[in-house]
Amino acid sequence: MGVFGVIGTVRSVDGQSIYSMDGTPTGLEEEIRWKVNRGRFDSTSENLTRGTAYTDVPASSGPLAPNQEITLAARHQSEDMAKANLFQHSTVPGSLYYNPTNQPNPWDRMHAEGYSYNSAGENIAAGYTSSESVYVAWWNSSTGHRANMYNSAYREVGNGYYYWSSSLYRSYYTMDLGNSGSTCFLTDTLFQDANGDGVYQSSEAVPGVAIRLLVGGNVFGFCDISTSVGSFAIPLQSLATNTLAQVVLSNTTTAAVVMSIPRDYRNYTTVSLAPGESLVYGTFTRPTTARNVGLRDLTPVQMPLVAAPLSITASGTNVTLRWTSVAGLTYQPEWTTDFVTWTASTNVYLSGTGSDMTYTETAPPQGSKFYRLLISSP
Repeated sequence: MGVFGVIGTVRSVDGQSIYSMDGTPTGLEEEIRWKVNRGRFDSTSENLTRGTAYTDVPASSGPLAPNQEITLAARHQSEDMAKANLFQHSTVPGSLYYNPTNQPNPWDRMHAEGYSYNSAGENIAAGYTSSESVYVAWWNSSTGHRANMYNSAYREVGNGYYYWSSSLYRSYYTMDLGNSGSTCFLTDTLFQDANGDGVYQSSEAVPGVAIRLLVGGNVFGFCDISTSVGSFAIPLQSLATNTLAQVVLSNTTTAAVVMSIPRDYRNYTTVSLAPGESLVYGTFTRPTTARNVGLRDLTPVQMPLVAAPLSITASGTNVTLRWTSVAGLTYQPEWTTDFVTWTASTNVYLSGTGSDMTYTETAPPQGSKFYRLLISSP
């Protein structure tokens, strides 16, 4: 029996928080993160792809989540280097953003942007003309750059690119990395591999897909929506270790979307969603460590849910729930005031009609009443 529905309340509170600290990387910045994350999942395959045999990186690490504060630090360092025509890790004299005396190091700049780190590192590069060329340069350049990108302790990243035509190298890149307390994430990039090369290009990004978690039949407190470059991140530290979570993908746009979901380093599953459609794509068990989880870590279990989010409207003394149903599935609205005790609104499950269904009941006289939709496949 499925147990999914967008939780809502007659006071427009949906019981979830969209994670926003991941920000929105640029296309080039996200391409770099994607390349690093693919390699972190399987460094043996990365060596084969690059024609190398490096043994100084872990066999597998969790993916790096984007972090807006780190990204700002990286972008500002790249801009400072470009405009000062310098190439250095130290804060540039005359920096537009930082005090080179009191904030001389990469981690000082990250802290200045608000990031509280346990450990941090930085890579810089200049003169390269693409995400591929700069990533390969870092992969091949030295143990230090490669070790930074593949350090399993790091869980967040910010890539910052800046172009300045009057500088020596013109194109400047900074990659800042860190971890903060016990923060960890479900994170990845949603895209359609339109050209079939198995590699993410930002032009292939799939935005507007909501990523939610179901835990023990309840909607997890955090969710995210894929950005214009397909990036997303959901913090997991409040999810107990060894807990099973279902990953739900929901199309929030008015057009059908097609996604290439990675199964491992090279292989993909094609997933299509009609406008408003949702499905459980797969499951994962929260690791006992603070390691991040990516789409490659999921066990695919594609299961349709509901073709549209549960909408809730209040009119006078009534509340009306509306959803798009699937023929062959059955539905039961439930309500709660405390997210602990749930009460069925109907005595029996309602049979799906293949079109919009509604259920109306009397609104609470005061306070908030939250709703969810249980879905069953008889």
